[in-house]
Formats: sequence, structure tokens, C-alpha cells
Amino acid sequence: MDVLDLQPAHVGDAEDLHALREAAARWLVARGIRQWLPGEVDLTTIRRQIEDGEWFVHRRTGGVVAALRFLWSDPEFWGEQPGDAAYVHGLVIDRGSAGEGLGAAALRWAEERARAAGRSYLRLDHAADNVRLSEYYRELGFLERGRREFDAWGPVTLVERRVTWTRKTPEVDDLRGSPGTTGTR
Repeated sequence: MDVLDLQPAHVGDAEDLHALREAAARWLVARGIRQWLPGEVDLTTIRRQIEDGEWFVHRRTGGVVAALRFLWSDPEFWGEQPGDAAYVHGLVIDRGSAGEGLGAAALRWAEERARAAGRSYLRLDHAADNVRLSEYYRELGFLERGRREFDAWGPVTLVERRVTWTRKTPEVDDLRGSPGTTGTR
């Protein structure tokens, strides 16, 4: 799967999103992973975030199977930063769809959105002691950029990936006969 088709969430998705996150939190806690805790995010908060345009979902028959919060700034976790990045929070995949590549495809969607806005980085965070998630993000090209300590969440690892840019350069096309070049900006 290349890029996941994520659509803006509607207020009617709030209960599905809340249930999806709660199920993921219970699954994590059952495995001794303190990424999310049941009851940590309430339905009212999710509704407000949807109204603010932060949640995006992928639906299949039967409901939401993947979702993420997409933000243009994240001072709570990253502090004040120049406007060169987009931020992902709450990436969640229905356990029945685990292993299908939906998480990586959702992050590619976020990268496409960041690229379209001229941003250079895609950033996110995770519980510092979630070793498997740290490995997963590293496999997807994210690099650790720091750690923060929070009373509510404990230690958090901050990671980012440079947004890759595809540019068409006529001069190069003429010289090499290629359809374009790819690179990073």
C-alpha cells in the first residue's frame, strides 16, 4: 500500500475514534507497553479535536480502521519551532487490520500533506520505553531528535523524518533524457 486515503473525520466519527483508541490502549497495557492508557483521552476531547479539523480517518465497511491527528504545530511536545514541520499524534490502526501496512501508508499520507504545504519535516513522538514502536519509526526513516519528560506521560521520544521532494528539472531532462529528478529540499 502506497498512500492511505484519509478523509477528514466528522463529529459522528468521534465514538468510533474513541473506541478504536481505547481498544489500542487496552491492547498496549496488556503487553506492558505504556504508550497510551485507557481513559486517557475522553470522548469530549476527541469531538473538540474533530471540530478543530485535526482528525483524519480511513474507513472500510464496518467503520474506521485507521486514524491520526494531523497538526501544523505542536508546542506542547516540541516547544516553539519554525513553521517547517507537520506533526502526527494518535496514529491508531484497528487490531483486525494490523500487519496490512496501514500505519506506514497513513504516515506517507501525512508526509504528502506536509509536502503540499511546503513543510520540510514530519514529526511525531512516542513513549520512550516503547522499544518496538521506536524500531518501527526508525525502519520508516524517522530519526530521534530528543526526549522530553512529562508528568502525565513519562519520558517521550521525539522523532522526525525529512520530507522528500520530487522536482522536475527541465535542464536535467534535456541533458539526460530523463523524465525528472528526485531529491530532497
